[in-house]
Amino acid sequence: MMFILVIVVLCLSLAVARWAQGRHESMMLKGARASAPTAHTGREIALMFLKFEGADDVQVVEHNAVVTDYFDPTRRRLFLRPDVAQGTTLSAWAIALHEAAHALQTGDSLGELKWRQSCIRMSRYVPMAAVSVIVGLMIARILVPRIAILVVASVFTLLLLLNLGSVPLELNANKRLRRFLDEHLKNHPQASGRLDELLFCMAIREVGDLLRSPRYFFLSALPGTGKMRPR
Repeated sequence: MMFILVIVVLCLSLAVARWAQGRHESMMLKGARASAPTAHTGREIALMFLKFEGADDVQVVEHNAVVTDYFDPTRRRLFLRPDVAQGTTLSAWAIALHEAAHALQTGDSLGELKWRQSCIRMSRYVPMAAVSVIVGLMIARILVPRIAILVVASVFTLLLLLNLGSVPLELNANKRLRRFLDEHLKNHPQASGRLDELLFCMAIREVGDLLRSPRYFFLSALPGTGKMRPR
């Protein structure tokens, strides 16, 4: 009975991750086909927002890598892919603005932001690392398949719960954009509504990282792949 329950929990965890991944990818694809309401690029709109909020110490850096499109709170740098930084689509705006909003999460929120980023890193790298170790133990006949499945299910579920538990910080970042967007898009209500949908998808983006773990693990975690991460 316990084994069946664990399998159900594992399937639910994977289903939630798949939903988040699919929702993000489909909405961003639609947003990539929609032009932004003004001619500003992702980089420009992010800098406008940061200036609007008085966060003039943030540097926007273009970097095409496996791990990019994120804000580094330690170095106060916003890493964006070239197509995002130079793009004039709603998706480019959503990515750039959402990540730029993290620059306002200072003080007590800074610790929460760093914890959120730790949860994201665990979701990206721990699943594949855990599976690799467990498979090795099974091959060595140290671990039986039933126990191996229980361990995998426990790891995946714990990581998903940690990830979901810190999603409110992502939603908080979106809230910090409200004043700027209300002012900048006051004459573009339709675009504002679509941008809100994309910003929500940005908030849940990393929930699907459980399923992207092999990509992150093999392309940015193993020795010799560090050059693919922003410096």
